[in-house]
Amino acid sequence: MSLGQKYFDPQEGLADHPVFDDFQHFINQLQEMPGQCSADLTADDICHFSSDRKQLSMSLKQPFGKGRMELLQLPSGFSIGRSDYFLNYPLQSHYRYLSDQLGFGLMLSGSFGLAVPELHLSDQVEAGEIWVRKGQAEDICATQFSGKRVCGVSLDLSAQMLEVWREEAPCRLKKSLGRHSTAPDCFRYGVVTADIRKLAMKMLACPTTDLCSRLEYESLGLSLLALLLNPDEKGSGMTATEKRHARQKHLISQVIEILHEEWFDPPTIHGLATRVGMNECYLKSGFKEVTGLTIGRYVRGLRMEQARLLLATQGYTVHQAALEVGFSNQSHFSSAFSEHFGYRPSQISRQVMVSFS
Repeated sequence: MSLGQKYFDPQEGLADHPVFDDFQHFINQLQEMPGQCSADLTADDICHFSSDRKQLSMSLKQPFGKGRMELLQLPSGFSIGRSDYFLNYPLQSHYRYLSDQLGFGLMLSGSFGLAVPELHLSDQVEAGEIWVRKGQAEDICATQFSGKRVCGVSLDLSAQMLEVWREEAPCRLKKSLGRHSTAPDCFRYGVVTADIRKLAMKMLACPTTDLCSRLEYESLGLSLLALLLNPDEKGSGMTATEKRHARQKHLISQVIEILHEEWFDPPTIHGLATRVGMNECYLKSGFKEVTGLTIGRYVRGLRMEQARLLLATQGYTVHQAALEVGFSNQSHFSSAFSEHFGYRPSQISRQVMVSFS
């Protein structure tokens, strides 16, 4: 029996999402590992599921992994997925994608191998990349690695949304969105910019426990979608100065990606400049121009965002969250948190935010 069959009514529409096939395969793989697990291992031993007609969530249990996945279908048919987890065992899974919806996948951290034989596609999805997929694919193979944090957001557009927006879509999407296009498609669409990452991180931390929070969540998703659908076609007629500024912004974007990957033990400014091939002075001034913050304050903000995520969605205490983001002194952590957000971390820990238990 698959996870979808065990936990969900197939009439509800969300039960066939690939995430359930993915983790059913993980369970099967663990059962076959000599010395790791017994053959009577069940889904309940590995992860916890909860659902209603429009929302599904799953959290991994130790020792198999840690973290969660969630899929929420909004009244408009627009679906948002979010994930933040790591596996203690490698996972290679095969599944079919049987939806005609157009989907965006944003990889914020981690990586995985992706293969779609009928598209002759074999590639690596890396942190900082945005991918698009559409159409019914009979065989998708995803290879995930152990001990690597995977964090991302996905957006799926309903058929009604596609019909309304088809004519205004960016040129790169028009082939996939053709009225008579039923062939599957999957390709690298772009990179996660600072603005896109900022919205995605807010979505990861946003609760969805009541009407108001779900409206905020949908608003963040639509704002993110607007950024993704906004065509960027300024590259061809730029002056030399514009090209130089564009290159600098691209390098700053790389620096931001490095900081998001290595926020707990970030490189020095000299180390960052060396890695992206940029002058230190230009790096500091360019970073401030793009983000409005110094590199040091930006990294502290990343630590605070991670702490809020742990408090809001993982059930961490203030002390645990402080240690997890590198603060040995809880008082110093609380002061930094209050300065960044305008309220104390204890105000989050006392609320019932998103439940994954």
